[in-house]
Amino acid sequence: MRPDLRRIIAVDAHRRRSGVCPPMIHALGTGETFHIAETPDGFTDLETGLRVWVEPGRIIPAGAAPIVISMGEDVGFSGFEPSSGEHFSGQAGGGSTVTIYDNRLDDYFQYAVVNEHGL
Repeated sequence: MRPDLRRIIAVDAHRRRSGVCPPMIHALGTGETFHIAETPDGFTDLETGLRVWVEPGRIIPAGAAPIVISMGEDVGFSGFEPSSGEHFSGQAGGGSTVTIYDNRLDDYFQYAVVNEHGL
């Protein structure tokens, strides 16, 4: 899965869980920080300029097939990213981190959510 789509999934999972779109997200594996701009019907990843619309059960990046996402009980979520053909799962509890696991659970990606008050 492309790193920008993974990041978009992390932002959206946090947004769905907490009800707040984070203005920044920090990739713990690479040390990169990315700015996010909330819009009335989604958000924009300011690093790539990628506009994202959100609907129940779907994340719709401009120019790409919709990503399916399902929020589970407690902190879990899962979904399918069609351009890579990859299933994913993760944890987002509305707190300060989001973790995304690949389909085989042998690799994971962690993101720190930065709100207007810091981490």
